[in-house]
Amino acid sequence: MTYQQNGQPPFEQLSDWLDWLENTRPEHEMELGLDSIRKVAERLDLTKPAPFVITVGGTNGKGSTVAILESILSAAGYKVGVYTSPHLHRFNERIKVNGVEASDESLCASFQKVNDGLGGDWLSYFEFAVLLAVDVFQKEKVDIALMEVGLGGRLDATNVIEPDVSVITTVGLDHQDWLGYSIEAIAKEKAGIFRSEKPAIFGGVETPGSIVDQAVRLESALYRRDKEFELKEESRTWSWKGLNKTGECIEYVDLPMPALVIDNAATALQAIQFLPDAVSRDAIVEGLKISSLPGRYEKVMEINKRGKKVQAILDVAHNPQAATKLAERLKADPVSGKTRALIGIYKDKDYHGVIESLSEVVDEWVVADFDSPRALDKTVLSEAVARYSELLPVIAENVELGFQQLKEVSTSRDRVLVVGSFLMVGAILCGGAEVSPSN
Repeated sequence: MTYQQNGQPPFEQLSDWLDWLENTRPEHEMELGLDSIRKVAERLDLTKPAPFVITVGGTNGKGSTVAILESILSAAGYKVGVYTSPHLHRFNERIKVNGVEASDESLCASFQKVNDGLGGDWLSYFEFAVLLAVDVFQKEKVDIALMEVGLGGRLDATNVIEPDVSVITTVGLDHQDWLGYSIEAIAKEKAGIFRSEKPAIFGGVETPGSIVDQAVRLESALYRRDKEFELKEESRTWSWKGLNKTGECIEYVDLPMPALVIDNAATALQAIQFLPDAVSRDAIVEGLKISSLPGRYEKVMEINKRGKKVQAILDVAHNPQAATKLAERLKADPVSGKTRALIGIYKDKDYHGVIESLSEVVDEWVVADFDSPRALDKTVLSEAVARYSELLPVIAENVELGFQQLKEVSTSRDRVLVVGSFLMVGAILCGGAEVSPSN
């Protein structure tokens, strides 16, 4: 194969493909719609990544639900392909097979295939990423593909793939400029991943009417939290009860507590009921024990210049619903000292709602911005924090320096919270923070 090095594809290095992708169709310049990606996918026979597909959408909890499904299915012996977004460190994280990131070589070959098949059509960053994932999964001959929705559902690039099971984790107010300004409007967009006569699952506590309406219209069996399936927490274990694909009641008791949010574990257990073959209890237990996800209440330990060990909690929460859940976890996991927060967030997020949700559990704030045209200016963010805090926030020059400042003023009795964006958490993890178990 002959490669050109003139700034245009094809390229030999993945970094060149990614630079080209970001420069010609930046990730922040999103386009919703399926016409172009459908034409390219059909042209290249990239519409079916695996014999069985589970698509997972929702406002919060998508990543955790996918991670739990991945762990359980892998423990059950399936070869599992996982597509998620965004990434924390590098693009390869978005496409994994049995927990292993796609190699640069494999991604370069997939880039070449998709680019050659454009046929005059234009694909966005996310559309390219989805088709790369499908191609990798086909090459690897995975048994099950887990596809995480990026934005909404109906018009998201992942919706070009036909799922066998559709999951919506929760619905909250986020991306209103794209999806609508009410829970019902947003839920309707997310329910666009449902398919006719295929099972649909909703993991939130209260099911929006538009989700029910879509399931009825498509004659999709709908499985709702606290109706068709439920969970019950004990002191150290939990139990789950739900329905399998034949309508039989299934129950698991004395399950191990997952490191990730238990609500998402319950949703994942309902999803696996529709696989062609039943998953054993042993696989479920093993999957719950090993499931984890970077940046979701992830604890790291750092040693400051005074030799003090300082605990930090990294969480990508970036909307009020996620921030409320994070505040609940912080209250249930107290420290004897102070909680100091470093926050940076996109300007199109409800940052007032995020700050207000965390204000009861945060004693001191530091604000920063990160390298993105969508980042909220730290001066504006500082003014917002000041509305909910007795102490004026400190403005850091950048994320890394803000984290360093908080480490130096903290002791082993305190903790540092990094919150607001994948880019915030990614900056800290890329700095070499030492991960410790989060439970």
